[in-house]
Formats: sequence, structure tokens, C-alpha cells
Amino acid sequence: MTQRQTIWPNGLVDDSDIELSAPWPSRFGSFRRQDKRWTGAFDTEARASRMSFMVDSTLLPQAPPPNTQHQQWFGNKEGNRETWINPLQQHSVPPRELTGEFAVERRPSWVSRNSGISDYEKRELEGYDENVIPVTWEENDPENPLNFTFGKKWTNAMVLAFAVFMVSVASSGFSQGTEAMKQEFHVGQVVSLMTTSAFVLGFAVGALILSPLSEVYGRRELYIMTFGAFVGFSAVIGLIDSMTGIIVLRFFGGLAGSFTQAVAPAVIADMFEAQERGLVLSIFTLAGLMGQNLGPIVCGFLVASFGWRSIAILITSASLPTWIVLACTFPETYAPVLLQRRAAMLTKVTKKEHVVAGVTPKPISQQLRVGALRPWVMLIYEPIVTLLSLFLSVVHGTLFLLFAAYPIVFQQTRGWPQGVASLPFLAIVVGIILSLFYVALVDQKRYARVVSATNGHAPPEARLPPAMLGATALPVGLFWFAWTNDPSVHWFASVSAGTLFGFGMVLLYMSLTNYLVDAYLGYAASALAASTVLRSVAGAAFPLFTNKMYDQLGIHWASSVPGFLALVFVPCLVGFYKWGHIIRRKTRFGGEAARLAES
Repeated sequence: MTQRQTIWPNGLVDDSDIELSAPWPSRFGSFRRQDKRWTGAFDTEARASRMSFMVDSTLLPQAPPPNTQHQQWFGNKEGNRETWINPLQQHSVPPRELTGEFAVERRPSWVSRNSGISDYEKRELEGYDENVIPVTWEENDPENPLNFTFGKKWTNAMVLAFAVFMVSVASSGFSQGTEAMKQEFHVGQVVSLMTTSAFVLGFAVGALILSPLSEVYGRRELYIMTFGAFVGFSAVIGLIDSMTGIIVLRFFGGLAGSFTQAVAPAVIADMFEAQERGLVLSIFTLAGLMGQNLGPIVCGFLVASFGWRSIAILITSASLPTWIVLACTFPETYAPVLLQRRAAMLTKVTKKEHVVAGVTPKPISQQLRVGALRPWVMLIYEPIVTLLSLFLSVVHGTLFLLFAAYPIVFQQTRGWPQGVASLPFLAIVVGIILSLFYVALVDQKRYARVVSATNGHAPPEARLPPAMLGATALPVGLFWFAWTNDPSVHWFASVSAGTLFGFGMVLLYMSLTNYLVDAYLGYAASALAASTVLRSVAGAAFPLFTNKMYDQLGIHWASSVPGFLALVFVPCLVGFYKWGHIIRRKTRFGGEAARLAES
């Protein structure tokens, strides 16, 4: 009787899935055998966070070659053991407990960097050197960031969360100093608002340039350099007497600060298991949004009492100790860089070449090329990325529009003093907190039921229901604010509208970000980079035309404009929820990610 063993990846714990995969054996239940690694079950969410190693490094996904011929081995287990086991070991095929005649077929592994060509086939084509020793994590390896102690993980996470908070305060806080700078430097309203826009524009540039560098040089060094530069630029702003110089320094401050926020989710994925990340990512989301909304409040009172330069003093004095702690305690968390260092050390000590198992080194020029160009390619070829990025850019731009609109409505129209006029941002903070409670108490349970019903394979569209709720709450809050902000209406009516806006904003951010990650897996970093760039451009542009729009349209219709813009995208969410799985399969990146998810 002939038994056929097919080497083909599946979700079962089985030693027959042959691959040189990404170097997280403890995460995927892998173990080592000689210089090979046999992997079994894997966690879908962890795979999504690390899929950047498991896709082709070209800008567009490549289709597998047609009519691929798979090699087969035949033999008889009876008799001399060498007659059947040697050919299998020679070709990296794990012998099973077979009886009688058998046939073994080899097929491509799902993690191949080149579609249709597995790692062991690639090694044969390129010429495999048995003297090269692969390096990977041992089980419970203390240097593996996933095995850091509970205290070490959370200490590092909280330091980074506070750094994210301070960068967010810096992004919005200077909006409260525009009037003072306009009077001191004798410039127009648009020029004074450039202090906010330039910082946010720096975010867009930094997301494309700095983030790919972390995959080459690691997280620690770049965190220390970029956050240190952010602190330095913030300090110099308080000393300079040129409006042009302030705008330039704000741009570079935003560029340096962008790394802190852009790479923070990746650092969380480096250290925390998938089931542990929800709370940590919620804290980071809260830190970023709280910073953006508390910044105008704190800085508004500072400017009223001490002048606009006190904003720079606040940011520098709070960020400098954070940078010192970061430089002294923050470890490297990027596993490939740690393994490369281990391989280099072992090569030096043993005089034998060691390489990181399952990772093909990429030149820095290629990293930068893909990091800078692929987001734009996805904006062209992926309608889901395009429309959702535009929607998020409207939401983000509206938040920065409110930084300029609230002083008009509450300070100029109602006559409130500057510090008090910034207090309505607290209503947005309340909405942010309520949204996090909703996610933790309601939506997490809903999503868990979907995961259970689909045997752990929830479709990406299961992430969208909170976004549809947020897409309803956000324009309702904006229209509520628009038509209750007249001085004849009690202030509480227009202030409380911010709660709905904050609630909807967070639901949209969290839901759509998770959807892009689940839908594009290994290409998610590029999809999120595209979204970040458009959001940053909108955040930089919206404040510049806010004053003119309010002058031309009045406080009611001008406040309604972002509400109408948000309404335009509501049908898109409904359409993606119903037909997103069809749309994804018909696109280049979405179709490739869907095939990876199903394999």
C-alpha cells in the first residue's frame, strides 16, 4: 500500500511543513533539527505583525509561475533503513512513521520570499553551503524581546507612551501661540499657523524616510537619535527670534518626532504576544490622542500667563528627562537586528560563518526604495487603501481644523479668555475615553465571538462595525457643534458636541487601522504609511484655510464643511463591509495578502 505525504503548509501542529521562516521559533511552535527548522501552528495576528519578512521585496507582488513541477521521492521502508531514509534527509524531507511503500512530494512553502519558489528550492538553485550555520532563537531565550520580563516590557512601553504623549502635545500645543507670534513677528494669520502645519508636514516626510531605517539599524539607536533631535529642536525654538527659523525648526522637530509614533506599534509587536497587545496599543492610542487634545488646554493657559515661548520650555523640560531614561534603559527590540549581531559575534568567535535563519538581508537602498515608493503604489492600485486613507485624512484634518476653529468660536465670538477658550477640548477627551471603554467592554467581546465562530480565522471585514458606528457619531457631533455655537445658545450645547466627535474619531482610527493590517498582512506597513502621509498632509493643510473659511462662510456653515466631508465616506464603509472580500481579491496587494492568509 502506498502512502503519500504532501509537504504543504497548514494550520495543524505537524512537522511536515518545511520552511526557513522568520526567526521566531518559540512564537510559532518551531524546533530545530540539525540546521533546519520545522514549523507548525502559527498565530494569525502575530503573523500579520511580522509579515514584512514573508512577502516579496519588490514593489508589486509577483504571481507564482504556472505549471510548477513538484519533486517526488519513492522508496520502500522495509529492509535496509538507508535505502529509504538517506534520499529524504538529503533533500530535507522529515521521515514519518510510514510502513511499506511510500511517496513524498515537495511543494513551495508559504513564506518564500520569491513567490512559487520555496526556501529549500532557492538554496539548491543558489548553491547551499553546509558550512554556513543558521542562527535563531532558542526556546525561552532571554535575549528574545518576547521573553523579556513583565516589568521590563511594561517599563519600556510606558517610557515610549510618554514620549508619544509629548510629541503629540508638541504637534497641537503651538496652535495656542499663533496670535502672540503674529503680533511679535508682524506676520499674517496663515504664516503664524505654519508653526503647526510645518510640524505635521514633518510627520509625513518622517514616516516615509525614518521608519524603513529601523529595519536596518534597529529601534534603539534611531529612537535615541530622533527623540534627542526632537528635544533639541524644541529647545532652540524658544531661543530664536525669526519666524522663518521657527517654522523650519518645527518642520524638523516633526520629522524627528514622527519616528516615535510611527514605530511604536512595531515595538509593541516586538515585545508582546498577540493576546497581550490589545491593552498596550490602547494605552499608546490614548497617549497620542490625549496629547493632541490636552496640549491646547495646557499651552493655552501657559501662553496667557507667560507668552508663547513657555510652550517650548514646557516641551523641552518634560521631554529631556524622558530622553535620558530612554537612552539609559531602552533595549534593542527588533529581533532580526539582535540575531544579526549574534551571528556576527559567533562568526568572529568560532571563525565559522553564521547567518540569521530564514531572513534574506536587504540593502538599505532597497529598504528605502520600498519604504518610500510602495505606499504611493498602493494608493494607486488599492481602492481600499485610497478611500480609507482619504477618510482618515479628513478625520485627522478636522481635528487640526478645530485647533484653529475653537479659538474663533469660543475666544473671538463668545469673548472667553485664551486659557478658558481651550477648555472645550476636554469634551473631546471625554469622548476618547468613552470610546476606549466601548472597545474594551463591547467590541472586544463582539470580535471574540466572530473569531470563535470562524475557528480563529475572522475576516478582515469583521473589524469594520466600530468604524461604521464612529462614522455616524463623528458627523453628528460636527453638525451639532456647527449649529449650536452661536453666542445666543448656551455654551454647554456646543462644547458637549466634542464628546461625539472624540468618540467617533477614536473608533475610526482603531477600527480602520486594524482593518488595513488584517487585509494587507505583509504589506500593512506600506498601507499604514500611505494613510499616515495623507493624514499628515491634511493635518498640515486644514488649519491654513480655517480662518478664511470662517470669515467667508460664518461659524455655522464653516463648521459644517468637515461634517459633509465625513458623510461622503460613510457609504464606502458599508460597501467594504459587504463586498470588501471581493474587492481585495481583485487587487494586486489585497489578493496576494488573501492568498497568504489562506495558505
